[in-house]
Amino acid sequence: MKAFKKSAYREYEVSAEFNEIILSHTESYNGTKKEQLKSFFEDLQHSGCISGMISEFIYHNDCKAFYIKHLEDLEAFKNDLEESLGEPIANRYKLPHYTFLCWLCFEEYCYDIYRNTFE
Repeated sequence: MKAFKKSAYREYEVSAEFNEIILSHTESYNGTKKEQLKSFFEDLQHSGCISGMISEFIYHNDCKAFYIKHLEDLEAFKNDLEESLGEPIANRYKLPHYTFLCWLCFEEYCYDIYRNTFE
């Protein structure tokens, strides 16, 4: 999908798995592929991973397995994001680190695609 190529984070290997997750969740939305993608991103921006809308990231054990598999990418992603913001990103919900990073990176990846595609 063209929109995925617009992400500043596409260089990370984890982005391929994020793309698969996104595509699996957009199928339940109505409209064209682009409309489905936009609706999914808007729901995610409104509710976030904390809402449970991303089944791959509901349980801490699933997040932990995903984090271990993509540890270097997720940590580098967070570091790059903090560097661009100029400040550390707080784990304000006091989540396990692996859940926090899965949610943070996935949400930022999706927001970046949304911003570059629909704004």
